[in-house]
Amino acid sequence: MTSLDDVSEFQPYARRDPPWFTTRIRLNWLARWVTRRENERDSLGFYTAWVAIPQRPTTGTDFPLVRPDGTERFGMGLMGPLVFEPYLRPMVWGGRSLGDLFGKRLPDDGPYGESWELSGHPHHVSRVADGPLRGRSLADLCAQHPREVFGEAIPPGSRFPLLVKLLDCRDLLSIQVHPDDALAPRLAGEPSGKTEAWVVLEAEPTARICAGLKPGVTQAEVERALADGTLDRCLHDFTPRPGDCIFLPAGTIHAVGGGVVLAEVQQTSDATFRLYDWGRVGPDGRPRQLHVRESLEAIRWDFGPVDPVVPEVIPDTASGARAERLVECSYFGLDRLLLGAENPAGPWGRPTIWLVVSGAADLRTLDGASRTFRRGETVLIPATAEGPAWWPVAGVGDTTLLRVRLPAGA
Repeated sequence: MTSLDDVSEFQPYARRDPPWFTTRIRLNWLARWVTRRENERDSLGFYTAWVAIPQRPTTGTDFPLVRPDGTERFGMGLMGPLVFEPYLRPMVWGGRSLGDLFGKRLPDDGPYGESWELSGHPHHVSRVADGPLRGRSLADLCAQHPREVFGEAIPPGSRFPLLVKLLDCRDLLSIQVHPDDALAPRLAGEPSGKTEAWVVLEAEPTARICAGLKPGVTQAEVERALADGTLDRCLHDFTPRPGDCIFLPAGTIHAVGGGVVLAEVQQTSDATFRLYDWGRVGPDGRPRQLHVRESLEAIRWDFGPVDPVVPEVIPDTASGARAERLVECSYFGLDRLLLGAENPAGPWGRPTIWLVVSGAADLRTLDGASRTFRRGETVLIPATAEGPAWWPVAGVGDTTLLRVRLPAGA
């Protein structure tokens, strides 16, 4: 880490800030040695943030930040937006839409069901795709630089608490259930359960979502239906439409398929119990493993039918954007924004995950960096990113973004 021995003097770092920029910059690393002082605005409308300028490049775990001219700024305790390499997961129920719709590079001609866009789960830990942090894993960044990633609300063990996916459900997934936080360690060996939310991006006329039990269905009825292969008759189902959001708390029995493409936000967990798999076989020609005992214990029998959520309009949205709140739970918040003009990529001081679900948008930061994101691309904006904002791209039609917020007490 940079120490005061590396600092020749305190020098002002000046920049002209747009009107939406917060007037306070938190330089977490510097606060350990010097007293933070308020930013000072001069007569030209610049904010001056007093920062330590190293005499020489630092080593170790300080973050180099790249200016537009290619030079690096060291030791500021800031972290720019992060793009990660997607992990493409073959699934027996998948298809080819992840490549056809989003340009994902599918490794072979087989069916692919999942693109893990952002993951700290041990089954696959995301790695930064480009920039000065290329190749660094999300787990390492969270462990070594938790305040830069999370801000003040650091989760236990600095473990990134959410997993973001794109799903291509060409065929029906198994009828399944995910355990809650109390059951997951014992039944699945996972530290947390799996509450999740889906946003439908594409749906064919044959698409189907099963979510929750029909009113009054009991465990005894479910067990009888399992025995005679009619379990789906116990489930509430509907035909999804693009734009639908379905919130599935842990313990909700569910299935999806028939030509549906989804964005999924979930707890960092891979705890899934298959109760029924439609009599199909896996790639090895054998029936896939079922988890009947665990499923029956994990199902919340007091949960009834689940329908698409009714979006709540978010008031006082920044100029040019129309925003809806889709989900607000103890694990994450999920919003949808239709981009018009410039829109801040906040909230400030907390990490956010953004997924472009239609159109394209430019993400710009105060240091002059800019990158265009297109449909199916995801970016993590750390808590200490320098004033990021979204700008629409001309000529691409409507641009819709999903914003995932970590809970304030993460």
